[in-house]
Amino acid sequence: MAAPQHSQPRSLSPDLEVLSYVNSLMEVFKAFDSNSDGLITCDELGGIMGSLGYNMSEREVNDMMRRGDTDRDGLLSMQEFLEMNTRELDLGDLVDLLQAAVRALGLEMGNDEVVTGAELYNVLCSMGGASMEDCMDIIACLDGDGDGAVSLQDLQCIVQALL
Repeated sequence: MAAPQHSQPRSLSPDLEVLSYVNSLMEVFKAFDSNSDGLITCDELGGIMGSLGYNMSEREVNDMMRRGDTDRDGLLSMQEFLEMNTRELDLGDLVDLLQAAVRALGLEMGNDEVVTGAELYNVLCSMGGASMEDCMDIIACLDGDGDGAVSLQDLQCIVQALL
């Protein structure tokens, strides 16, 4: 009888570029959230778009705000901003894996914790979804402060925006 074949997890490297882009959007949002309340105004949105190289009129910024402001409070949350800017992105399997990991990590850790590559691997390993190298790379591309970890809250926000 032949030994059972264990499939190797597919490399997630192509998807890491998209995650890095999403992380850069989060950093831009935080930089323009002048009062750090997690919300941006039309003026702050105009500043973001200008920093990204778009020369938009006030009307265009207001139109963009209306399209992105799904809860109609006149402000953009980080979630709304990410959703507005990631609608066309496709991460396929990676989003499903990260969604399952976020659920499992949330149950284990609570929302105020940070996630390392090793912790992500421990969760995804049981699902057969990613190598240790991929998990370390996922955390590295989302790690804005270089401490080797990402907050579970930020990871949840990214996954929600990509669904």
